[in-house]
Amino acid sequence: MRGRYILMLAALLSCVSCLKDDNSYKTPQAAITSFTIGYHNVRFHERNIQGHDTLVYIRESGALYPMTIDQVNNRIFNIDSMAYGSDLSKVTTSVYGIGTVGYRYLDNPIEEFLWRSQDSIDFTRGIQFLVKSTDDSYTRVYDVQVNIRKVFPDSLNWSAPDTVNFPALSGISSAIRNDSVFCFGTDTTGTPSVSFRSVSAGGWNGANAMSGITDAGWSHRVTVCNGKFYTVSGGSLYGSSDGISWSSVKSGIKSLIVSGEDYGTLWAVSQDSSLVKSSDMTEWTTVQKVSADFPDSAACMYSYSLATNASLTRTVIAGLADDTLNAAVWTILSGDTVLTRVDTPANTNLCLPASAWLTVLRYDDALFSLGQGLDGFRQSNDNGITWYMCNEYVEDYSSWNRYMQLPKSLKGYTNGFAAVTDSKGCIWIMTDDGRVWHGAITRLIKK
Repeated sequence: MRGRYILMLAALLSCVSCLKDDNSYKTPQAAITSFTIGYHNVRFHERNIQGHDTLVYIRESGALYPMTIDQVNNRIFNIDSMAYGSDLSKVTTSVYGIGTVGYRYLDNPIEEFLWRSQDSIDFTRGIQFLVKSTDDSYTRVYDVQVNIRKVFPDSLNWSAPDTVNFPALSGISSAIRNDSVFCFGTDTTGTPSVSFRSVSAGGWNGANAMSGITDAGWSHRVTVCNGKFYTVSGGSLYGSSDGISWSSVKSGIKSLIVSGEDYGTLWAVSQDSSLVKSSDMTEWTTVQKVSADFPDSAACMYSYSLATNASLTRTVIAGLADDTLNAAVWTILSGDTVLTRVDTPANTNLCLPASAWLTVLRYDDALFSLGQGLDGFRQSNDNGITWYMCNEYVEDYSSWNRYMQLPKSLKGYTNGFAAVTDSKGCIWIMTDDGRVWHGAITRLIKK
């Protein structure tokens, strides 16, 4: 049984080395100079092999979360919050300093305990640590605050579906420009229309009729390049500064490759089956001739630096081609001259399915895809070579994120949809029946 913290017995237990009885070793100083929390359990909600919720406990060291000691205000706290689900009701500590260390709980401050390294301390009760100088002249009290994440950082949380002033548009596609999300499609009268809102401020503005384009021959695919919108209609490239007024920019364009971000260069496939690109829509460069297995529908492109060499950039283009079962994925490294098709995995279950409404997003340093039926996210961590379903339950360790789950009210939707990511770390999903969701992985949210 732990004895009470008796200040007169300071010489018996000290957080520094054993002190001699000689008064020359006594000091009026008292301070904690180092404070570390020991190993503790972290509680996770998992799914067992039957798909039922279960709890799993993982041991984690408190040393992963350094404690800051504020000697001016007598505070001890951790800047980096401990993992969500950390159980700090029975943990040991490692404390060093000058003087004799004790502690007391805020719910019973009268009772004080001498600190021992083997003590099982309950930080959930609220606690103060005390240090008494070796000459018994001074006692210092530290408020201890251990911060724990209140939400699981990898969880993907979704808003309730927004229907206010968001129109029902068929054949929808979406794009992000600056701080606004745009949704393009055809209204019930067959008029190409656009709705948009600020990511930060909110408020959809209904359907705005697009001029200069008719629904006949319109690809319904829109991308952003150098702050302007581009789409293809009737074999010509059209451009717009506001998404509403459109004009022809270049003829002889068969299809448009939609960029996930504004990279300052627009890529397209010409009528003579050439892959072309331009940054000003005036001067065009032919990259290469393309074959029938090059994406010409629902194509999406992402460029990003290699994790192993930031000076190199990889570009990945994914979309539908001549294969009715699997989508086509092509890639190129900066410095190379032509794109090459990614080899189909031996395990065909890991291919990117050729699905209507195929959409590819780059999010959390990985590629994610969605397709018709919205059965869930597929994830690729190897630049589009293999695609794993983000199942809630994974029997063995995997590199894909099982927390990437669609909202329950959206999963299984069989009609048209569009999806984009914004600069705030959010994913936007819009359906052609006039609903919008936005969600984000907790640790990726930017203010």
